[in-house]
Amino acid sequence: MAERATSSNPQFIFFSLGKSIAQITAQFAPIPGLLPLVDTLCGIIQLCENVSNNRYAARQLRDRCHHLILSLREYEANAISDNMIQARHAVNTCLVDIHKKMQRWAGLSKFQSLIQQDDIVKDIELCHNQITDCLNMFNLTSQLEIHAWMMEFEANNKQDHAKLIETLSRIQDDQAIIAETTSSVSDQVQQMMAMLQKVMGENKQNAEKTHEGLSANLYQIQSQFQELLPDFYLQSGEVKKVGDVALRGTASMDIYEGIYLGREKVDIKAIRTMKFDEQSKRRFMREAKIWGQVWKRDRGRHIIPFYGFCQIGGLSRICMISPSQKNGDALSYVKANDKDLDYIHFIRHIASGVEVLHSMDLIHGDIRAANILVNDIGHPLLSDFRLSKLIQDVTGAPFTQTSMMTDSCRHFAPEALADDGVVSRASDIYALGMTILEIMTHQQPYRNVKHHFSAINNAHQGIQPERPTEADVFRRGLDDNLWAILVESWSLDPSLRPPIQSFICL
Repeated sequence: MAERATSSNPQFIFFSLGKSIAQITAQFAPIPGLLPLVDTLCGIIQLCENVSNNRYAARQLRDRCHHLILSLREYEANAISDNMIQARHAVNTCLVDIHKKMQRWAGLSKFQSLIQQDDIVKDIELCHNQITDCLNMFNLTSQLEIHAWMMEFEANNKQDHAKLIETLSRIQDDQAIIAETTSSVSDQVQQMMAMLQKVMGENKQNAEKTHEGLSANLYQIQSQFQELLPDFYLQSGEVKKVGDVALRGTASMDIYEGIYLGREKVDIKAIRTMKFDEQSKRRFMREAKIWGQVWKRDRGRHIIPFYGFCQIGGLSRICMISPSQKNGDALSYVKANDKDLDYIHFIRHIASGVEVLHSMDLIHGDIRAANILVNDIGHPLLSDFRLSKLIQDVTGAPFTQTSMMTDSCRHFAPEALADDGVVSRASDIYALGMTILEIMTHQQPYRNVKHHFSAINNAHQGIQPERPTEADVFRRGLDDNLWAILVESWSLDPSLRPPIQSFICL
């Protein structure tokens, strides 16, 4: 770590406007009345070298404080006594205030100075404005000088920002920052992630190596603290599509392979009926708040998170991003692991995910085996929660008129398929019952009914699926007790359907 400058360390010589502290002190020695101001200036000069970031802007401020005293000295040669006293007081007040601010900046650790970047920049600009006000009060400056410092301030901010990007892209090399990040509270971690994400957006067209460093550091912090990114609108190059051909698709979306922050394989879900426009963006921004709330409650134990949404190059549609699960969906998984799988434990885990949503007064809206993915350790995770409502809200079309209807109709409660399309906890319970039947039989609900419309008609008439009689289905756990719960979950009267706890307590 770079050594901090201190007045007791002889290797550091402090300068302002090309003069050392000793030279500055000697320069003003003949004017005893200015010595208190000079002492404050010398403190500012030393402190500015201990500002971890914003070093260029801090040095400009240092030099302008020096210029302020020089202007005061020049002014005093012509001022009357009362004005001279007022001018000294005004300059002293200005310098003392700047000294206090710089003490705070210099006292910040590297980590704290990073997450407080915006505040420090605003503070420095405020200090410059204080100096300008002081100079204007006694006509000590010209409009040319004011314009000059503003131009220089802008240039210094650009240099400081370039250094900031370099620092953020190499955080992994700075053990002090890593150590402090590790011990930080959630809000501070979110601030650091927000800064990295913002800088990624500014830098995505620039040096690829720097962008990779920013991505890697952001992913490391996100993984370590189990947090989602502060901004769910992924417009800073967080996601890159791999290949031009979709891996798979459903009636409502094409799913492409993607890489998230250069480290994690993700699913890019391009929704067919939704173009990327301001309306869909605003609706997704509102929905993203719910994604964040669900993540904070569940942390990915039962529900696959949405990392965010974006528009990927070559696709005009809005895309949703979620982590890939190499074990695929629930139906594929149970077929591949039939002999070794504890089906009842598998079902309980699915039900626990539904309970998480219902405890937050959220409805999944499209529970079926295809929307349950299996993670690396064999746990089923609910995916695409509330997606059906999101598509309905953006397109304005009732669910019964959307393409998703084709995939989901056999799982939907009769009241959800009516014209007004009522979805509720009870309709989720109905769909969960159909999903459990699907998992236990390895076949779609109403497996003996060929056409979807006929299956829907049976459901509306209260004709429930036939009970499977195969030995394999019984072996998997579909006994009298579970069948009774399933039958109850398919009741035409939503109020008669069992609570989610009935499935969790199997």
